Amino acid sequence: MLYSKIIHNNKLYILLHAEQVYQNFNSFDCNLGFFNYYLTNETLNRVVNEIKKINDVNSIVIDCYSLEDTHNIYDTLIEIMQYCNDKTIALSFIRISESLYGKSKIHSLVGDFDLQETRAYKINGNNLNHYDVYSGEKENTDNFDDFIFDLFGNTILKEKIINTYCIPHNPPYSESSNVELPKYIDLKKFIEEKEISFLGIYLLCKKEIIPDLEKRKQEDKKPPILFFNSMAGSYLASLFARIALLDVAFLDHLGPKKKIYRRMHKDILKTDQEYLIIADVVCLGAEIERAKGIIEHEGGTTQKVLSIVFIKVTDKSSESNVCSLFTLTKDNNAGIDYQIITNFPEIKKEENE
Repeated sequence: MLYSKIIHNNKLYILLHAEQVYQNFNSFDCNLGFFNYYLTNETLNRVVNEIKKINDVNSIVIDCYSLEDTHNIYDTLIEIMQYCNDKTIALSFIRISESLYGKSKIHSLVGDFDLQETRAYKINGNNLNHYDVYSGEKENTDNFDDFIFDLFGNTILKEKIINTYCIPHNPPYSESSNVELPKYIDLKKFIEEKEISFLGIYLLCKKEIIPDLEKRKQEDKKPPILFFNSMAGSYLASLFARIALLDVAFLDHLGPKKKIYRRMHKDILKTDQEYLIIADVVCLGAEIERAKGIIEHEGGTTQKVLSIVFIKVTDKSSESNVCSLFTLTKDNNAGIDYQIITNFPEIKKEENE
């Protein structure tokens, strides 16, 4: 299984760093998480096996960003390039760091496979040189991370919500608020599909947690702690914690039954500590507000809320500082048809004659 792929419009995107991060969980004792910069041949072999299983793609883009060190991958690179050449599949290795470019010996394959390569360029304002090597049309690497995040959330994940995750709510009434919800977004199905959930959590972590951690490290500030209060939240938080190397705190539970089953004591929440609240779906926000209230009561602060889906029911919702893979609004509800209903009759304005 490859955890790092997106297929869209007959093009296969593979994020090598994401694949290496998840392989690192079980294969190594160093536990570097997101900060792993080493590319193994085992990871590339998984890529080869996956490529050979996939039909109906005419282009493959392999992103090498955040990887800087490797050895003994030359033969596997040849296998990938030879396979794509035989199948007339356009191949691009993009955002290859100068260090990885030299150690992987990709440069020596350029002539053998009639590849083109870019001149050195910088990414995100850092001083490291990067290169692209490609056999077809040059891939646009400007804002590539934002492009992949948007493609995953607003295309791949939305399609899954429409076709798989959004199911009838029975009974229709919400357990946490006195409203009727004809449909329910079941993110347990998202969790079960690891090829979807693992990449999504990696992308959300990369966008919303890692830049802040790197800034804190430069400023010598302590990292935030992940806070969750549900079973789904616990699973998501465990992955965030392993990727970003963060501690966790929890109360079981502040959910729909509005009851705390684990007594509060001094070791759970800390004074002068920032927290990231982890949730699966944020809708009306009652559970999130209870969590924020308890954190603040204990002297902590909430930095932001990370969720898979954020249902933005009003314009005021933007003030809640929720960061998600997919934000559902009235403007992109087509196909999902998510509704929140009350017993109040609809008020219609009479047209002036």
